[in-house]
Amino acid sequence: MRPVVTAVLSITLAVVSTSCSTMTVTADHDSQVDFASFTTFALFERPAKERRGPQMSDLVDGRIAASVAVDLSSKGLATAAPRDADILVTFYTAVSRRVVVNGGGWYGYRWRYWGGGMTFVNSYPEGSLVIDVIDRRSRELVWRGVGAGAFSKMNPTDEKVQQKVERVLRDFPPSR
Repeated sequence: MRPVVTAVLSITLAVVSTSCSTMTVTADHDSQVDFASFTTFALFERPAKERRGPQMSDLVDGRIAASVAVDLSSKGLATAAPRDADILVTFYTAVSRRVVVNGGGWYGYRWRYWGGGMTFVNSYPEGSLVIDVIDRRSRELVWRGVGAGAFSKMNPTDEKVQQKVERVLRDFPPSR
């Protein structure tokens, strides 16, 4: 009986450890832009008709907006009205279902039984965070940061949102 319990615990540990989501951050920018010339920013709200597929809640959007403002302010950028800001910052979340399939177990004759392995399927929501920085004068995208797999819960805490935003904005402004 003890080998069966050990096998079940091992499989459970494998399922839990591989099903946790980790965020992968990528960023890209226009290398021709002088980011040092930007001193002010404004959060730019997308019109409701531009909202994309499944999103996180408006409450989470508020947390993200507040965290973006705090992070940019800590980098020396001042808040301004959208018509006066050097850069406009917008963001969105994209939510999808992540499915993790783990196979495990044994095949053959063991412990006086003939049997095969077990398959475990785990599904959970996964939200990605995209932050765009737009040059207000040219209306061109100059920087984009993507946190793929940022959220594994649909209602992350203020602290979790702040951590994810800081991580996505870590490389903003880009260094030359």
